[in-house]
Amino acid sequence: MRAAGRQGTPLARRVAPVAARCRARSLPRGEPDMTEITEGAPAAGMLTPARRSPLRELVKYRQLVAMLVSRELKVRYKRSIFGLLWTMLNPLLLMVVYTVVFSTIMRAPRRNFAIFLLSGLLPWLFFSIAILQGLHSILVNQELIRKVRVPQAVFPLSVVGSNLVNFALSFVPLLLLMAVVRQPFTPALLFLPVAMLILTVFISGVTLLFATFTVFFRDVRHLAEVALQMLMYLSPVFYDLEMLGQHDTWWFRAFRVFLQVNPLSYLLGLVRDPVYYGRLPPLSGVAVASAAALAVLFIGFSIFNRLAPRHIHYL
Repeated sequence: MRAAGRQGTPLARRVAPVAARCRARSLPRGEPDMTEITEGAPAAGMLTPARRSPLRELVKYRQLVAMLVSRELKVRYKRSIFGLLWTMLNPLLLMVVYTVVFSTIMRAPRRNFAIFLLSGLLPWLFFSIAILQGLHSILVNQELIRKVRVPQAVFPLSVVGSNLVNFALSFVPLLLLMAVVRQPFTPALLFLPVAMLILTVFISGVTLLFATFTVFFRDVRHLAEVALQMLMYLSPVFYDLEMLGQHDTWWFRAFRVFLQVNPLSYLLGLVRDPVYYGRLPPLSGVAVASAAALAVLFIGFSIFNRLAPRHIHYL
């Protein structure tokens, strides 16, 4: 425990000045900062007076989120020979395996199936990895939460932010592969930043939910791993509706209905349509994806903010 304390103190000392500057910007002019606490005192998660909007307070801490994102990336690739290159190598290696399985063995009826696969796999990896890493972000940073007054939401959101950087970098090998296999580059690719934004909003809401539930129920991680494994095959990552064809069975009709109401069907389409089909996603799909993202973020942030003051008692 002493070793953990010595390791955590330098981080707390780096975070505290940044948090103080962010906190100062959030205070009305002339109002003293009453939220400072001494090192080792419990920070119950009530970061500022309740009369202030939690979302507005969180925006004030964007500098701290950026700092934590940078730290997350440095820690993840510390002493790694390839460093951030793993962000590009990992999806490529997975693509090779899945392409061999689906294109060669199962004979998937798609031209440039590797591009089709990556256009669904990259956003899925962003979604699943951010959730699995972010759900224990409060537990990992519990010592920092005890020492420094910061909005606890910055920790899961910083994990989402670091995975957003990885997601953006993973498009480098995708675009190179598109050039190699002569996949057309169309103006629809300019929609990708919008797709990234909508995906990030949705993933942030889900990650906030999982992060707060994990504090109270440590089995959430195991449930999430199983659920994500199942959801990967129940979402159009390796296929789309056109590939499924028509089968006159009740379970197949139920599966098609599930795909049509699954938000991930629309979210993955935001990337696949511009990259593989060279077209903009349909306006209805963008609307559904955006509405789902905003709704999930609102629900996730509301529940997280309500439960955050109780986290300290379960850490």
